Amino acid sequence: MKIAMLGPVGIGKGTQSQQVTQRLNYTRLSTGDLVRDHIEADTELGRELEGYYERGEPVPDDVIMDLVRPHLNPAGAWILDGFPRTMAQVHALEEELEKRHIGLDKVIVLEGPSDEELIERITSGRRQSLATGRVYHTEYDPPPNPGEGWDPGPFVQRDDDKEEALRRELEAYHEEAEKIKEYYDEQGILAVVNADQDVPDVTEDIIAALGYPEERTPRA
Repeated sequence: MKIAMLGPVGIGKGTQSQQVTQRLNYTRLSTGDLVRDHIEADTELGRELEGYYERGEPVPDDVIMDLVRPHLNPAGAWILDGFPRTMAQVHALEEELEKRHIGLDKVIVLEGPSDEELIERITSGRRQSLATGRVYHTEYDPPPNPGEGWDPGPFVQRDDDKEEALRRELEAYHEEAEKIKEYYDEQGILAVVNADQDVPDVTEDIIAALGYPEERTPRA
């Protein structure tokens, strides 16, 4: 299956896409992770991307598409975490998938908490592992204990998890969200899932919305 998982910042897209990809043995493609990887590696593109962040500007749609394009494997099963975010990205993605003779099978939109609840949720507890890049929340999806070994951390608050940046991101999301939902609803592939539940319950609702797909066999 080819899936897009959408929703406002802090709704749990990262957590849920991680949960679903682990359960089904799919690949997770996060534009946020791709951007941060370039910035942390101090590539030429990374410096360009960091400039947009520092100026409080959105990364241009064509630049985001360039990051995603190499990962759209026609033979694979994957989840796009937080992409597409604008109608321009919707059309660019559709055009790229058509070239590969594939399309999205399902678009999951997570909804529920208010903007103020999302901001409080993020600023009070969202953490990212510097070792694996995985996102956790100290209350809803806590990071593992150091002794468990599989993700040693450290677990830190990201620079883009500050309130001012979050409000800008939420505003940008709401400007495009309804148009994107309407577009995919007309295609018959939209499913809205209540994210104002415990993490396992949200995961189960997503799996149900996907039609309970079979778990893929991991590659040897």
